[in-house]
Amino acid sequence: MTITSPRKRHLSRDVLAAAGVGLAALSLTACGLTHPEDFPLDGPTRTATSNPAEVTAEQFGHSWTLKVDHGTVACVMNDEGDPVLTFTAPDGTVYALNALKENNDLPDISEIADGSIGTLRSFAFTVCDL
Repeated sequence: MTITSPRKRHLSRDVLAAAGVGLAALSLTACGLTHPEDFPLDGPTRTATSNPAEVTAEQFGHSWTLKVDHGTVACVMNDEGDPVLTFTAPDGTVYALNALKENNDLPDISEIADGSIGTLRSFAFTVCDL
């Protein structure tokens, strides 16, 4: 028979409690409580075939967070070789998809978005490759 000192039992209980807290935090993260819309697992499975490129909510699935159902994504390289990304809404309003000086006078895409536009922005970079 092994006798455990009260000090060792207390230490073991503290280690188990810390492990439990860590497991709880991990399980909450795995359940999506860390804003899963910022890390969509689906989205367009295609790359752009034109510049500008037509995009629709249907193509992007749940990662489409815009208040409009379609638009056009364009890319122009600036003098420094950086991609200037824009989205044109159906009403003709052009929104900035990235924060470059060439987009300073444009409204930000967040004005018509209800969440992350990461998937749309990633697609816009494929437009630049054309």
